[in-house]
Amino acid sequence: MWRVYAALIVASLLWGSLYTAAKPAVEATGPMQVTLCRVTLAFLCLAPIAFARGGANAMLTPLKSHWRAILLLGVLNFAGSQILALNALVFLPASVNSVLNNTHPLWVAIGTTLLYSARRPALLLGGSLVALAGVFVIFAPDLLRSTSAEPISPVGVALSLAGSGVIAIGTVLGRRIMPGNDPMAVTALGSGAAVLPVLALTLASGGVQPIVEADGQIKALLVYVGVGCTAINYALWYYGLKHMPAAGASAFQYLIPPIGVFLAAIFLGEPITVSLLLGTVCILVGLFATQAAMYSVRTKRSFD
Repeated sequence: MWRVYAALIVASLLWGSLYTAAKPAVEATGPMQVTLCRVTLAFLCLAPIAFARGGANAMLTPLKSHWRAILLLGVLNFAGSQILALNALVFLPASVNSVLNNTHPLWVAIGTTLLYSARRPALLLGGSLVALAGVFVIFAPDLLRSTSAEPISPVGVALSLAGSGVIAIGTVLGRRIMPGNDPMAVTALGSGAAVLPVLALTLASGGVQPIVEADGQIKALLVYVGVGCTAINYALWYYGLKHMPAAGASAFQYLIPPIGVFLAAIFLGEPITVSLLLGTVCILVGLFATQAAMYSVRTKRSFD
């Protein structure tokens, strides 16, 4: 069992390091260029793994039955959410973006409990308000004006939260596709479906020349973001889900925001302000509360 916990912890570390690694790459090449590297490298890594695990049928079966949903998943999760989140990095510190963009379990929990009637609506409402208060604390200019080295832009906050919302929609869509299919194959197909539209947008936003001309350190970061923060962490995450109920595995996602905050402080020198810490704690408390409400909904459906 220790291997399962280790896999989930490492996956959370990789996800938490995403925006710390992506920030310098975005500044050097551009958000669309980083998005292109991420989806392309993820597909090139995950497709062979999925093929080795289940052969051609692992890729063909979900395509035959859910090709429209997979295409939409690629446009939402692997293109739309990443474009929004990486563009948010232009306006936000990596630490703030890591906290805000990982609020997607909150939106999934709220949507689920509204659809299936929570047994504890007060817990849902209270948790949602606490989490949203955390967003406000991080964003409020009056609280951060004298303590943050990098201003908190309303545009960046809107982009980051919008990306989080798109991830939530993609999560719901993914739950409809995954039963009976290899999650690794679905993820590979989704990332592959995003390559062409992201490439088109990249060509319209400076092309691939910034990637080619980037120095060795930036190229290493691009590889790390695509392979480490996408392909490897998805592989570890699905390994964990194979041996642990989703509810238990989801608890490890709460490690991501604080990991992102502290890695940004260590590697990028971003300040850990009182407002950032307080906002992060509020968001985590809100996520815990709304997740508790989600897993006590009045429904005959089973939530692992």
